Amino acid sequence: MQPTLSVRDAARLLRVTPRTVRNWIASGHLRATRVSERVTLVPLAEIERLTGAPARPDLSSVIWDVDLSTLDEERSADFIIRRVLEAGRPEQVAWVFRRYGEVRIEQVVARERGLSHPAAVAWRELLRRRRERTA
Repeated sequence: MQPTLSVRDAARLLRVTPRTVRNWIASGHLRATRVSERVTLVPLAEIERLTGAPARPDLSSVIWDVDLSTLDEERSADFIIRRVLEAGRPEQVAWVFRRYGEVRIEQVVARERGLSHPAAVAWRELLRRRRERTA
């Protein structure tokens, strides 16, 4: 199942109003699924298509001690990767893999600095199995 966002969250990521997102949905510019009369979900892939880059999900559950609006995704990549691998939700982990790539993630896991030992061991094993499957 692909990750989805509410209209409000989609608007925040696109830096427009929820009304604009609803207009884009109505005009066919943005694909979405109406779940109920009051709930419409926008696939994260649609946000990425419009912005041309992987849309960052809300990371406040794993990065609570830093102002996310000032966080530089490239300079803080190792920090973000460690936090998401340690305690991230599936959509956050999927975004990290899309944004930084498996090679960069393997480098962070190999250093093990900032990751708990159990998390580092688990991620090392998962990445090893993933490599074996693709080989």
